[in-house]
Amino acid sequence: MSAPAAAPPPGWPADLLVVVPRDMAAGFRLAGTRTVAESDPARVQELVEAELAAGFRGVVAVAERTWSALPAPVRAEWAARTVPLVIPLPAEDDGAAGSRRSRMQELLARSVGYEITFTPEGDRS
Repeated sequence: MSAPAAAPPPGWPADLLVVVPRDMAAGFRLAGTRTVAESDPARVQELVEAELAAGFRGVVAVAERTWSALPAPVRAEWAARTVPLVIPLPAEDDGAAGSRRSRMQELLARSVGYEITFTPEGDRS
């Protein structure tokens, strides 16, 4: 199993744990995000369950391709949580910009409790 993710730096405003396949991990680490490189669904489930049991209260983002391979009851349980928020991390190449935007709006609504809408820059309607 991959090494546990390090705790966030002191003063970090919120705790985010990203669980992604090895090919995606470097970018998240460069951004300073707690990152675990893991793509085996059973291991990801163990890792996330351990974080939940330890009282993690931030956001856990799991690569969508791994999320899809998890058992349906696990996905349903995690999707129903609000603290911590456990979400699939949308894949960049999974469709048009409109569907990604829609998915991000849905994730924001779950995390803050309100639907946030975006208008194109310059659109005053």
